[in-house]
Amino acid sequence: MTERGGSGPGPKADHWRFKPRSELDWVQRLLVARVAFLPHPDVYAIPKSKGKAPVMLEWHQSLVCLPFIILPSLFRYILMTFTGWTLPAPMLFLLHGVHSSFFLRLFQRRVRKTIMTYGYLDSAAERDSVSESMTTKLFYEILTGTLVRPLLVFLLSYDRQALPVFSLWIPLQIGIFTIIVDFLYYWVHRMTHELDQLWAFHKKHHTTRHPSPFLLAYADQVQEMFDAIGSPIFAYLLYPLPFDTLYIWSLAFVATEIIGHSGVRVYYTGLLTSFWLRPFHCDIIVEDHDIHHRYGWRKSFNYGKQSLLWDRIFGTEGDRLELQQQNVDWQHPAW
Repeated sequence: MTERGGSGPGPKADHWRFKPRSELDWVQRLLVARVAFLPHPDVYAIPKSKGKAPVMLEWHQSLVCLPFIILPSLFRYILMTFTGWTLPAPMLFLLHGVHSSFFLRLFQRRVRKTIMTYGYLDSAAERDSVSESMTTKLFYEILTGTLVRPLLVFLLSYDRQALPVFSLWIPLQIGIFTIIVDFLYYWVHRMTHELDQLWAFHKKHHTTRHPSPFLLAYADQVQEMFDAIGSPIFAYLLYPLPFDTLYIWSLAFVATEIIGHSGVRVYYTGLLTSFWLRPFHCDIIVEDHDIHHRYGWRKSFNYGKQSLLWDRIFGTEGDRLELQQQNVDWQHPAW
């Protein structure tokens, strides 16, 4: 089932990146040049992790990420309040595109630094990298992920005359919305594992058993479009969010997905749902999705991506291997 030997992801599959520049096409040159897309090889040459793992709880993440995430909304609030000016959708879409690109690049750098400091889960195995045959598809999937979902936010909810609202209810609204998205994702994801007809649309994503963040987008077109468009649209129809809240959600959602495919050996929780679900022991961490990839072929476990709520309710939660409670240093945040 797995693609190896240069046709798909695998350890040291990115040997192509060391070819002379003249032998690379423009997509490969861009991927090599932009560390945000493909990490430098030294990200794999890290010491094996030992001892208890540090923590990165959702409030740690909020302190790091949210001040940057809310900048466009804060800018628009100040602009509208003091000048009365409003921004047309194309201009704001461009502004948000630049902002989200900077955020994701900075976030990828932070993920890399965290990996270099604390290592990987299942560190005896090497992490998968991108083979030469994957580069063009991966590039266009990255474009789809970075352009389609932000465009969806505008099409669903942008009201040029509406003033951004900053409310203490926003975290709860985002939490409810994410749990709805995760319910939809859970069942579609589970069916793609358990039904032969649907496994064909998901198996490409599972050719990596030890994923890295840049392999997040490696999937069949049908899965990619449902993840980027399908589940958010259905969730919005059930529980609509204001434009700025939806934009904050979209960036935090992608950041959580990046972390979920990083394999970093940190008790790193899901940003959007963990605060509300931890009392019920349904919060998700990096290891939950990591072992889903490691063992998650056909009938599997840990189908949720933003929480373990639905896995707990429907009996598909898998046991953690390394980051059990006694193996976590709760006094050591992974700053």
